[in-house]
Amino acid sequence: MRFIERDYYKHLMMTNSEEMTESQIDKILDTTSYTWADLTFKFFENGSMTIIDNHTDLQLSLSDLRGAAYDFYVRQRIGMIRANLEAKILQSAS
Repeated sequence: MRFIERDYYKHLMMTNSEEMTESQIDKILDTTSYTWADLTFKFFENGSMTIIDNHTDLQLSLSDLRGAAYDFYVRQRIGMIRANLEAKILQSAS
């Protein structure tokens, strides 16, 4: 699953601002000299995970994540746990 930090902030700005247009948001994001994170998360059934930095092709650890990337990870992990629990509840109800 790919996470592109710039897209995360663009989506956040678009959903929380009725006043700014998409082109205005793009202009704001493009003026920063910040290097946006571009990560690939691979989640496995056994609960393990691999995080790859797409700029460097290096593997990152969970402790390397900050800000929006960490938020993305937490939301994905919670979603997976929820889906797993729902599946187990449905299985035990059968």
